[in-house]
Amino acid sequence: MYGTSSVLCGLASCAQKASPGTGTCTIDAAIAAVGMERPIRIHTLGRFGITIGGLALLAGRKRRQRPAGVLKALRAMGGRDIAASMLWECLWPDADGDIGARNLAVTLHRLRELLGSSATLLLHDGKLSLNDRVCWVDVWCFERCVSQGLARLEAGGDDAEAVLLLRRAFDLYGGHFLAFESEQHWMLSARLRLRSKFERLVSALGDRLERRQDFSGAADVWQRGLERDPMNELLHRRLMRGYLLMGEHSSVLRSYRRCLEAMNKGLGIQPSIATQEIYLEAVRAISRKGAAGIGVPGDCADPAGQRPHPGHGKPIAAGD
Repeated sequence: MYGTSSVLCGLASCAQKASPGTGTCTIDAAIAAVGMERPIRIHTLGRFGITIGGLALLAGRKRRQRPAGVLKALRAMGGRDIAASMLWECLWPDADGDIGARNLAVTLHRLRELLGSSATLLLHDGKLSLNDRVCWVDVWCFERCVSQGLARLEAGGDDAEAVLLLRRAFDLYGGHFLAFESEQHWMLSARLRLRSKFERLVSALGDRLERRQDFSGAADVWQRGLERDPMNELLHRRLMRGYLLMGEHSSVLRSYRRCLEAMNKGLGIQPSIATQEIYLEAVRAISRKGAAGIGVPGDCADPAGQRPHPGHGKPIAAGD
């Protein structure tokens, strides 16, 4: 059996440090040929995917699943300066150190072959990183755009530039982190953190439009945010509030029904009291219109008399 230290030496040969003349010929040739700064693109927001030189790599094939799994786990842990021991303990939890290290060495070799160059992986002091000189990673770009955009808004800087950065991040967020992959415990922390950042950027964009009295534009932002995160109650509530501000009470009721369905089916819970309050406010407005003889859409008939007030009895169900 090989010792762990000797296996780490093997890892080094599978993940050479990128520098002129050391294992970068394939990547350098690709850059020169197609004029791309980083020819390998790794997508993890929503559906997992890899493209090399603009061509999609089919990572779902059986023999590629384990190398792709190492790449996913490396990215979930941040993608930079990740202890090799953390990776093998995560992916081979039942293996002892020597076997886990050897498994990782073999799989990194396969990953290097899959990506076409050892320059994609760097190893220094037993820590692995994706080489950002040759790899473009959607999460890195997303987080950078969110951080810079929010910082500009908070500092009162160039508002237009901040919005461009946040909209770029919005477009990059194709869904939750590795949303279509088999659930693994090491995915959850990254998924929750990125979901929170997405919520912050959507809120920042929506708030900016509402401050400018562009309630329609803000509602569009909330709606598009929900397309990517349909069980986010905050975004449902902000959309409902936006419709309320525009006086579109029937839209508030329809949005509440969608929220109720998403929360029930996806999470098995009811909307919060804060969300129910907005629903009741729209119901009361519709009731006042009815009392004043103003026409009310048929799907917005006043259900107020059939609903308990939030905080008393069971949560409101919009079954009308």
